[in-house]
Amino acid sequence: MARQRRQIDATATRLNGTKDEVPEELAPTVDELARTLEAVKDPGTSLGDRQGVIESVGHLTTALKATGDDATPPRLRKELTSLVRQMSSALKAGHDAQAPAGERSSDLVIMQRTAAALDVICDPRTPAKLRGQLLAISAGLSGAVAGGRQTASLRGFEGQMGIVQSDVAEAHEASPASAAAAMRPEHRDELVQLVHDQNERLRVAGDPESSSKDRREAEKDMRDRSARISDKQEETAADRGRPEDPLGKAAEACTNAIFKSPSGSELPEELKDLVPGSWRPQGVKDFWTSKEKSNTLLDVLAELRNDRSVSAPIKIAPLMTGLARVVPGSDLFSTIGERASYCQSTAVYLDEDYGVSVGTWLE
Repeated sequence: MARQRRQIDATATRLNGTKDEVPEELAPTVDELARTLEAVKDPGTSLGDRQGVIESVGHLTTALKATGDDATPPRLRKELTSLVRQMSSALKAGHDAQAPAGERSSDLVIMQRTAAALDVICDPRTPAKLRGQLLAISAGLSGAVAGGRQTASLRGFEGQMGIVQSDVAEAHEASPASAAAAMRPEHRDELVQLVHDQNERLRVAGDPESSSKDRREAEKDMRDRSARISDKQEETAADRGRPEDPLGKAAEACTNAIFKSPSGSELPEELKDLVPGSWRPQGVKDFWTSKEKSNTLLDVLAELRNDRSVSAPIKIAPLMTGLARVVPGSDLFSTIGERASYCQSTAVYLDEDYGVSVGTWLE
């Protein structure tokens, strides 16, 4: 929590620094974001939810700066002004204490991933078509979260759409050599086009004024397209090739991606037999992050239900099989995107070196 408090303070300082730069109509949005940051200092906020807000506000601050920059084209400034307002409202809704914890965390993950695309949108080097598509997708996802009308199936589609945005942003920020290795432009463009089309159907499926027939047809179309997106995600990862990281590092990347995904809310129950006995009386509220300790152990940081942060080494093999029960192989790419290749790499190591089968990750 101490580290996150420092992150909150640093993010708040940067956010407040935009007050004299942004258009007058965005001043209330800056204040709203500051209140959202302050709200997640509450000890009852999970580590993952708090981190999601911190990172989202950081990306939104980049967009706020762009709205006050004379070098930003007028049309983009107008589009960003509208989008930042909407995303701020969605972020606030995603932290609504009245919402069920699982839905709240899922919404915050969607917003965290969506906000990552703002860095690409604001970059003057971004192709106009790509920028326009990312703007539309970001508006669609934040509108769905702010509107609060999602069903479980729509949240699943939104999560997949968000992870593509996040993967595109990560490839954009990488060095030219590593970015090309992670996602070739043609794969990026095909994926974003699919998600852009999915966003159009999301608008129909989530609109209460759409007829029941139109909503059913839209959801069916979204299921079919979701499968195509997963296939393209897997094709993109295969084009990159298997990660060369050793077992411990691959397991760390895989675990952290699943911890941060909406599926992370299922882990406290699924992994309860793996955690140290001293954690069990209180129970785990949230698995936050892991770090390689050796080729057989990860140091796992979690938060207990009494809001106490704890860490302990956990064996990689049973941890991976537990994660695979929550996120089967067929859902890996739609759940965590490019990071799924690290899960597959971990499964290969465990199978070849230790004779451990990790669920359906290699099927």
